[in-house]
Amino acid sequence: MRSEKERVACVQNGMTRFCTAASRFLTGVWVFLMLAVFPLYVKDGYRGIGEGKYRFFLAACLYCLLPAGICGMLAFWGKEGMRGLRRLSVFLGPPDRAMLAYLAVSAFSWYMSVDRKQAWLGADGWFMGLSTQALLVLSYFLVSRCFSWNRAVLWGYFLGSGTVFLLGILHRFGIDPLGLYEGVDAPYRLLFLSTVGQASWYSSYVCVVLTLGVSLFLLADKTAYRFGLGAFCMLGFSTLVTQNSDSAFAATAFLLFGVFLAACDSLDGMERFLELTLLMLGSFKVTGILQMIFADRAVRLGGLSEFLSQGFATWFAFLAVCVVYMFFLYWRKKNPDRQELKGGRFWRKFAAGTVAAAVLGYVGLLWMNTAGVLEKWFGSGSRNQYLLFDQYWGNSRGFTWKFAVEAFGAFPFFRKFFGVGPDCFSAYCYQEPALGAALNHYFGWDQTLTNAHNEFLNILFCMGIMGLAAFVWLLAAAFRSFWEKRKTEPLALTGILVVMVYSAHNFFCYQQVCCTPFLFLLLGAACRPAAFMQIRQSGKISKKRQESGRRKDT
Repeated sequence: MRSEKERVACVQNGMTRFCTAASRFLTGVWVFLMLAVFPLYVKDGYRGIGEGKYRFFLAACLYCLLPAGICGMLAFWGKEGMRGLRRLSVFLGPPDRAMLAYLAVSAFSWYMSVDRKQAWLGADGWFMGLSTQALLVLSYFLVSRCFSWNRAVLWGYFLGSGTVFLLGILHRFGIDPLGLYEGVDAPYRLLFLSTVGQASWYSSYVCVVLTLGVSLFLLADKTAYRFGLGAFCMLGFSTLVTQNSDSAFAATAFLLFGVFLAACDSLDGMERFLELTLLMLGSFKVTGILQMIFADRAVRLGGLSEFLSQGFATWFAFLAVCVVYMFFLYWRKKNPDRQELKGGRFWRKFAAGTVAAAVLGYVGLLWMNTAGVLEKWFGSGSRNQYLLFDQYWGNSRGFTWKFAVEAFGAFPFFRKFFGVGPDCFSAYCYQEPALGAALNHYFGWDQTLTNAHNEFLNILFCMGIMGLAAFVWLLAAAFRSFWEKRKTEPLALTGILVVMVYSAHNFFCYQQVCCTPFLFLLLGAACRPAAFMQIRQSGKISKKRQESGRRKDT
């Protein structure tokens, strides 16, 4: 018979296994709900969509994520005990430490905030206070340790996000199958889209979640899956060119930039990059043709959107990439044994230098035109909205950014380090008479500016220098970790792309509950060592590609 000690150990092992299984199951349910159901959930139309999405997110976290976290902690304690706590640093990589630092700074900023209630819940409609930040960090840790990919989650992702993309396209052609525009005046319909809400919220969501579909397209080998994933990517690019937010095009440019950097590792990768570029440009032109055919139904969009969908330059770029692609395939046919891209490191550095030069060149041109240097040198300047940084630049981001920088500069010394509290931009500004008067004078008494419309600047304002440093560390640590794993863990490409795309898009946007949870979710999912094997077993990625990546690492 077993001794008392053996029976206790047996029960403890059983409880540990149960807690481990429960944590994995609940985390998987949460991921499925977020990818498949959350994007489609709408309550009370566009009027209450922000609060409705938040309540869904909160309920999913309370019923799935928090119990999964408790079970995960019990399982960890059952396996490691006090020894695990003493060796906790062994279980934490650089991205994990950055996440904890970000959470710690958020908590201290909340404690020192100007309004602890708003700092806890967040501004109405945005809800990005400390409670949400804590749930986001928890989601990262649980997904990165307990989640396993399976067909149900993948199908949920494709059907959920694909339906959202399709509704966004239909809305831009005056088709509203769900009646979401009922009660919305015609002039305001351009500002709302699909089942996500504001156009800027929608563009954030599309840019972030599309990175997973793009990654799978780049990694898939089976023809049937490539066609399906290609169609999904085309749907995503088609809604990007019609969503009418310029920040999405900056994110798309960095998406291609990230894919190119990874593609420099091999000829297969470069072939996929060219195919993705053709899909994107082709999607733009197909959308433009439909806009011209159904001109009476197509919604008139901003200049950049219509330039990319209907302009001749996109045709030229599409044909140019076609020519390059055909020559590339011909060269590969003549050199079937070549797998590595010769000079890949050079092309990677060249691309990075080109992008850096383009960004610096644009900033320099913007400054020279705004400061009157161009007019002084050449006798005339430009009144183009993209080249004149006045208060109206970027849909009034010129005013908002200048206002936020000046207000931050007037902070007391301590506030500069820890800010006014998570998501407390409006709470602070409108309680200060001078700041509130300036905002009311510019935006009117019936509107409230809830953030700086630049996530990095907004974090600096709300959580100070320490908060911004922690957030940048979070992104940089994740990027570096995924970059180092890109050959052995192909889904690390998703992590690389989501960091680049989110950073580029939200340089002109802000945290909100419709998008930011997907950053943490995908960062966690891309960390999973088993994720690659699970998807490969579903036929999404070939064993040949896995072995090729491992050989290159050795």
